[in-house]
Amino acid sequence: MQFASANSTERTCKLSRRKFGQLAAAAAVGTAAESSMPLGAAAESDAKPFSDAVDHPISAAVIGCGGIATHHARVNFAPWFQIDALCDVDRRRAEMYRAVAPDAKTVCSDYRELLERDDIEAFFVCTPDHWHTKVTIDAMRHGKNVYCEKPLTFSVDEGRVVRQVANETGRVLQVGTQQRSDPKFQTAVALARSGRLGDVKRVTVAIGGGPSGGPFETADVPDGLDWDRWLGQAPMTDYLAQRCHGSFRWWCEYSGGKLTDWGAHHVDIALWALGWDAEKSIEIEVLDVVHPVAMKDGWPTDRQSFNTANRFTVRCVLPGDVELIIRDNAADLGFDNGILFECERGRFFVNRNRLAGKPIEDLRRIPLTSQERTGIGLGNEAVSHMENFYRSCHGHAVPISDFESHIRHLNVCHVANIGLRLGENLRWSAAEARIANHPQANDFLVRPQRSGFEVV
Repeated sequence: MQFASANSTERTCKLSRRKFGQLAAAAAVGTAAESSMPLGAAAESDAKPFSDAVDHPISAAVIGCGGIATHHARVNFAPWFQIDALCDVDRRRAEMYRAVAPDAKTVCSDYRELLERDDIEAFFVCTPDHWHTKVTIDAMRHGKNVYCEKPLTFSVDEGRVVRQVANETGRVLQVGTQQRSDPKFQTAVALARSGRLGDVKRVTVAIGGGPSGGPFETADVPDGLDWDRWLGQAPMTDYLAQRCHGSFRWWCEYSGGKLTDWGAHHVDIALWALGWDAEKSIEIEVLDVVHPVAMKDGWPTDRQSFNTANRFTVRCVLPGDVELIIRDNAADLGFDNGILFECERGRFFVNRNRLAGKPIEDLRRIPLTSQERTGIGLGNEAVSHMENFYRSCHGHAVPISDFESHIRHLNVCHVANIGLRLGENLRWSAAEARIANHPQANDFLVRPQRSGFEVV
């Protein structure tokens, strides 16, 4: 079985009301695989109608004015959110962002200037990964609802802090894992959990490999960039253009590479479909790993080159001997990005471009029932990821990408990454939030933090 591959460049899906109407119409005649189940985020019967959202957008600030923030401003924010403030430690990027957010009245380089603003109700955290948790918890502690891009956390311990602050403050926290609002992925999850195909035995997730690059030359810090603040919690180091902005993800000081990039999406969907019990342990076996630089005790030996893994295969064994395979690609299975579910009575595939396999074709003849559709905690009304956040801010539902499940699933990616860095097999005890078989590996659950930038 050959499967079409997804574009390796991450895109944010906007599923408009018009598009959902088209899917619903297609479902009536059974012409689209995903249309057999146009699910959406949970919404109660008294949810605000679309016209109210147009009339009353929520005032928000954008923290981090790079590519994903620009995409949101162009196609996702309106009519739900009015962007009134912009912040980026690179002043040039914040000023350039005015082209897509011309109504923003405030531009600054330190988000703390916006925390006390009562007129700003929500924060969109679109910074590099290593700043996500710090900005998110500060915003929640100042009464803001938060939409944070994935990955929400940089380490397992940061997940503990986020949980504590979110529960203490009662703020709405939506994660930008927008695949949860995509009918294709929702159909895959509901089918896997329906029991129609028997038990799921194996899920293979292909997320692409990271690049090699370097050694890069140090340079002067560009005018307008606060390099010290960009680094934040990460160690002080000389400026390299390749450490910053578009290529930060390939440095373990700022990100988890592909494991917390595409892994934060596809592993999330896989574990959502499996209904993973967080109280159980997971065996994580490193079958293959190649880093672009030599590693010693889990740390890169070259400070001038990309250092996150660029080839890997990880086998995770969940309770019931269910296998979750996380790979850079699955070319031998016919795809390089996506999720393959193998069940007792059939298999099927999903990525952002395609939902395929005989069990999907069978849905045209015997659609999923209402009970099977709502069995994963979703209502029958399909809404976009951004509208879901808007509704959640108005108290109508827990966000579809809730922080609890996101942290639980992302921790598997974090621990798998630790295994890759050490080249060791690990036993992750989620209930105890520790690695049971490797004392040294537990040191990586909490990252070193520079004074003044701590996540506490």
